[in-house]
Amino acid sequence: MVQRTTKPVIQPAVGRRGAREAGILDVAARLYNARGYERVSMADVAAAAGLSEGTLYNYFLDKSDLVLKVALASIERNVAEAERIAATATSLDSGLQALIAHQLRNMLAAPEIYRIWLREVKGAESYDKSRARAVLKRFSGHFNAFLDRWQRDDASGLDRGIIRDMLYGGIEQVGWTAALKGGRPAMDVDAIAHKLTHSYLAAFNAAASARPVSRLSKKTVNSTRHPTPRAAS
Repeated sequence: MVQRTTKPVIQPAVGRRGAREAGILDVAARLYNARGYERVSMADVAAAAGLSEGTLYNYFLDKSDLVLKVALASIERNVAEAERIAATATSLDSGLQALIAHQLRNMLAAPEIYRIWLREVKGAESYDKSRARAVLKRFSGHFNAFLDRWQRDDASGLDRGIIRDMLYGGIEQVGWTAALKGGRPAMDVDAIAHKLTHSYLAAFNAAASARPVSRLSKKTVNSTRHPTPRAAS
């Protein structure tokens, strides 16, 4: 009796030539999140993308190059969405809550990408002069611009950089802890974002219902003046 063999299913190649790199990055990101990036080879990515392994090397120098570009693409999407949220916010508290929820959802949806960011991108010796660092500077700039839109007197005596680092450092700790515990499928991101928002606003003595203004006087971290927060009219 002749034994028939089943031919492997060949995936259609991702994207057209001009958009193929983006398609490969999406495929690689899904594989990394599912298996862990250490367990995914270039051959695995090529097969899932419907390409030969040789063709994959036309787009990426090696696995390290691919991993870094996957992380960078994710960071850029994250920053672009955060910029949109900040630009369209209708109040300080609602905008801050949306930014926190956005960050938490990103971490819970793709914890492996965040791990790549910590280990392979931020931990690299070249990070300070890297494209990833430049993207995060964009992130810092939009956050400061977001705060500048709202009239509020900050009695904390902290500059914007410290406020940003305390805010996002706390978000990352909450998100990373949840991710390590399996993502907490039942985690109510909006409720947690609401609690964190009002905790931060109280800690920084900010007026959550303040109105947008065209100009805001700048204060330095060494300022000795601590005005009382202006009440909402």
